[in-house]
Amino acid sequence: MYAVTHFSVGLMLGQAVGNPYAACALGLASHIVLDAIPHSDYSRIVHGVLDFAAVVAIACISIRAGAGRCALFGGLAAAIPDLEVAVAYLRMERDRSPCKHEFLFPSHNGLIRHGRLRPPWGVCTQIATVVVVWTLLRSALV
Repeated sequence: MYAVTHFSVGLMLGQAVGNPYAACALGLASHIVLDAIPHSDYSRIVHGVLDFAAVVAIACISIRAGAGRCALFGGLAAAIPDLEVAVAYLRMERDRSPCKHEFLFPSHNGLIRHGRLRPPWGVCTQIATVVVVWTLLRSALV
């Protein structure tokens, strides 16, 4: 999934739980769950740059809207595992070698299933996922 999807879901979970340690744990756990949902991943650096910009924008908007540190911890914990993918991709672009990269995170190294779906449906699943999580958390907290 895109980092902005992971960040958004982690942000909402962190805000809902209100505890920084639980927010981090839920953020990491949500990354695994979201990666299991069939989705699209981008393959061009420009898309990664836009994704990063979207994360920064969501973070800034959330801070201005009053999101607490728990929300931000949850969002960061949810998005951070994708750094290993970004680093591997940048290395591959620089080296141009077909070497296989070893990932640590369970949904990246094959230990836990990683769903795949082609665009535009893979993007639609990400949007739907954020909307469903937002709706469920909103109704649970009301």
